[in-house]
Amino acid sequence: MALVTVWAIALPGNIRADTAPEKPAVAQIPARDSALRAVLWMRTSGEYEALCRQTFNAALAHVRAMLATRRSHANANPPAVIMDLDQTVLDNLAYSAHLIQSGLKHSRERWQRWNRDNINRIGLVPGARDFIRAVAQENVHIAFVSNRSESIRDITVDILLSLGLGKKQALMDRGTLKLLLRENTGSKEKRRREVMARYDVIALLGDNLGDFSDDFQSPTVNSIEERREKVREHNDSWGTKWFVLPNPIYGYWTRIIDWDRPETYLNDPNR
Repeated sequence: MALVTVWAIALPGNIRADTAPEKPAVAQIPARDSALRAVLWMRTSGEYEALCRQTFNAALAHVRAMLATRRSHANANPPAVIMDLDQTVLDNLAYSAHLIQSGLKHSRERWQRWNRDNINRIGLVPGARDFIRAVAQENVHIAFVSNRSESIRDITVDILLSLGLGKKQALMDRGTLKLLLRENTGSKEKRRREVMARYDVIALLGDNLGDFSDDFQSPTVNSIEERREKVREHNDSWGTKWFVLPNPIYGYWTRIIDWDRPETYLNDPNR
């Protein structure tokens, strides 16, 4: 089982002014506990819900401002918003909890089977429903661009319908650009361009940087610092066209960390 390094910090009340500070103790805990904390934070903390609602509120304000600007100019294409699904619209924390409780690792087969058998346990990220309804009332096209496999389109459509999102015929027909799923590659760039060819995309929402651009993934970037530098390069897009939802459980960021040496990042003087 992989281990994660955590620091046990002494409370201020336990520190005497006449004694030299000791080095903080290093405890080795299972990686499972790290995942548990992340899931508990998302499931219980008001801060997580506040961040989600803050993001959706900011995105909606931006959409409405863009629509007001569009009305005073001629636009060839109708407006659209691109949204990721998992942990952007769909709340799948029950699946993460299932993995922790059962001691299982994620796999594509396990994920797809869990979705098929647990539709009623999948909910919505806080603020997602209100945002989607408000955008739809403004006659803005919503395109769900997800890396769920095309092979489970039927399951995904059933989930969306159970949550009151969309109509079956439109979601099942890829040509409507309502639901674009993964076919041959995890890159979303081609699918985003499909939407952009027919619509004026005024906002993108996701929980992973790859939901906005391929600039944040290999082969463009292969290190933590390269990825963070790309974030800085796109500074003007954050909160103005690109809106990020928090997700400490999984994502591309986990792939470029050396989990055998987590202390490397804890001791980084540049952080």
